[in-house]
Amino acid sequence: MEIVTLPEIENPDEILKTAYRIGMLIRSTEKVKRGLGTIRQDINVSIEGGERVEIKGVQKLEWIPRLAENEAIRQIELLDLKKQLLEREVREEDFSYEYRDVSEIFASTKCKIIKNRKKEERVLSVRLPKFAGLLGKEVQPGKSFGKEIAERVMVITGLKGIIHSDEKLDKYNISMEENSQLRSLLALEEMDSYAIVIGDENKAEKALDNVVNRAKGALKGVLRETRRALENGNSEFLRELHGGARLYPDTDTPPLVIEKERVESIRKNLPEYPWVVQKRLAKKYKINELFAEELMASGKMELFVEIVKELKIDPTIVAVSLLQTMKALDREGIQTDEISQEKIKEIFKSLSEGKIAKEAVEEVLRVLGKSPSITVEDALKELRLETITTEKLERIIDEILDESSDFIEKSGERAFSPMMGKVMEKVRGNIDGKVVAEILRKKLEQRLEG
Repeated sequence: MEIVTLPEIENPDEILKTAYRIGMLIRSTEKVKRGLGTIRQDINVSIEGGERVEIKGVQKLEWIPRLAENEAIRQIELLDLKKQLLEREVREEDFSYEYRDVSEIFASTKCKIIKNRKKEERVLSVRLPKFAGLLGKEVQPGKSFGKEIAERVMVITGLKGIIHSDEKLDKYNISMEENSQLRSLLALEEMDSYAIVIGDENKAEKALDNVVNRAKGALKGVLRETRRALENGNSEFLRELHGGARLYPDTDTPPLVIEKERVESIRKNLPEYPWVVQKRLAKKYKINELFAEELMASGKMELFVEIVKELKIDPTIVAVSLLQTMKALDREGIQTDEISQEKIKEIFKSLSEGKIAKEAVEEVLRVLGKSPSITVEDALKELRLETITTEKLERIIDEILDESSDFIEKSGERAFSPMMGKVMEKVRGNIDGKVVAEILRKKLEQRLEG
């Protein structure tokens, strides 16, 4: 199923909110699959004076604002490129599809890309009129117009890209002499630029066709095209964007008629809006509404309710663990998606039975994220977690206070924090920090009074 919005969204944050709300609505029906790849967003971006550019394959909602912003930047820069070309009085007829074989110039080159080419491959070059300095113009963060052309060449021809005169040629080990000979052979003027491709004759010529076409297209500003979303917020060429004329109904499949009675029946049984549900659950479990919203969006609300209801654990502790703790672990590169819901429930069962303290939940999740095949029991053994009774805790605290008696005498009440740190080093994960603080404070007060 494809859902399309009207072109009424005005900024990157609105795109994110719209995509999020659509996702919440369709998930609330419980009639869709979940997981990476089951839902995909394509976004269309245009600015005043630009063109519609479709960015496909946006796999994660958090990518959207940066992708939209970087595409707006790209279109602004392409319009500026057009302006500079017009100021230089570049015309479409100035471009030529006459390519020169410059292989002889590089007969003794130190440039590895050219030197290591296959025997049948040639080095072809083309003049780009009055393009000096413009191929190196940044059109996306960290990406030049020349790089954008190179990506187009790679997608269409399969060649590795291009070399152009705005690059630092010494990084390719192209000498000043080779550059000079090349410019002379192409009869370049001071403001002209050039591009080089390496490949068999057909592919190399096709590549330069695309170089010239894209350079010529810069006179139009922004071209209509489909681009692939990249995780860093940039995008790369995928294909040209065609008009609606190429879209037509599937003539092999007859129309599916949906009866009005069925529509009305579905309408009467629609689920509550997810934002209504999250407010109700936030109130019921006395958690922050943002937590409720995130639990709904992440699909963890059902798990949250099960844990809280069955195991009688503080809802805030469960919400923080399922959201903030697991996000922090994801940022560390730990695959929390690999931890099954059954194992997560087992962790909280260990917490409810007093086998671990709430501080240990993160460590157990970390171990399971690194080794998804092991059991929760194995993770507890690996962490050497054991239940610490109140009596054992008191003995540990007494030992630490005895060892630090001189420090306690000098520091008085200020000794609490350092002593808390020492105790937690020995018991962290095995007993609740609040219990530790309560007993430690009581014992410390007794010693100071005595």
